[in-house]
Amino acid sequence: MKKIIATLLLIVLFMTAILTVVASPFRDVADDAYYAAAAERMAKLGILTGYDDGLFYGHHYVTRAQMAALGCKILGKVDEALSLAGKTVFNDVDEKGWYTGYINYAVANGIVIGDGDGNFRPDDKVKYEEAIKVIICVLGLDKDIVVDPADWSKGYLEAAKKMGLTNNLKGKKGEYMVRGDVAVICDAGVTASKEINKETVTSTVKTTTTTTPSKPVEPEVTTKKPSVNKPSASTTTAATTTAPAYTTREDALPGFGFGN
Repeated sequence: MKKIIATLLLIVLFMTAILTVVASPFRDVADDAYYAAAAERMAKLGILTGYDDGLFYGHHYVTRAQMAALGCKILGKVDEALSLAGKTVFNDVDEKGWYTGYINYAVANGIVIGDGDGNFRPDDKVKYEEAIKVIICVLGLDKDIVVDPADWSKGYLEAAKKMGLTNNLKGKKGEYMVRGDVAVICDAGVTASKEINKETVTSTVKTTTTTTPSKPVEPEVTTKKPSVNKPSASTTTAATTTAPAYTTREDALPGFGFGN
């Protein structure tokens, strides 16, 4: 009898372990979905969560406002973004909207831009190449990109491919980005950010010009972070009372909004 009880306990423990490993936090995400693991990791980090009904809706599209928020979350700048909530420089952004702080921070730091006509179009769907451009900017990999006038997205797509950010995406250029793909590329972006931070930790040895022997100088270790600047205090103050002290990029390509 003891052997039977012990065997049953082992079976129960084994089944519990299996359920713990494969169970998705979202009722509508199959365990074998290509974005299941990424969605779970992003949910744990609070970057990309599900809806109040417990569903993820991986086939739903992502809006420009949502993409701006995702960029802030990947950077860990949620508090800074929320402190900028209120008025924006865009005619079509409701200052009481949930996304105003995220938009203000993302625009001020070059993650997204307006459409060149004074609008942001927060509820417009985001295209594949636009979402990728956001991730590239979040990672600080856009500084050396030379924009092709015939195709503004070319350099960003090439940079993303080189970094392996697009390896597991199902969408393609020109299509609207779905939440499943967004989960995958955000997950890849978070991983890439960690690798970039590791690679940019450098050690430099200070040299001395004195002719007399001196004690060995300890290496100076510096950490370089992706080149996204925190908004200045003046910008933060302005955002809570009047429009932030920056202007819409006038060289934005019409119709793209996330352009060069």
